[in-house]
Amino acid sequence: MNGRLTGKVAFITGAARGQGRAHAVRMANEGADIVAVDIAGKLPACVPYDSATPDDLAETVQLVGAAGQKVLASVIDTRCRRTPRGRRQRRVSCGWDSAVT
Repeated sequence: MNGRLTGKVAFITGAARGQGRAHAVRMANEGADIVAVDIAGKLPACVPYDSATPDDLAETVQLVGAAGQKVLASVIDTRCRRTPRGRRQRRVSCGWDSAVT
């Protein structure tokens, strides 16, 4: 990759697998540090597939690390205002440059 995102931070939801993981790894390969979050738990009954797990998120962390980038990962439901205030503040205070949701 050509390092187009060197020195940038990307905030990515749904980072435990699928498109979210693919974006995290690709952006890390381009030089971005990653803030990776995922609900990694029970989804509403209307969702027709199994949810990601904390182990899936841990695998994303390993893949981003293998690209040589820093990663901050957390199990967070970004839809929920009940997420502990400290976690939300840490997420917001990281100073990301782009978001993939």
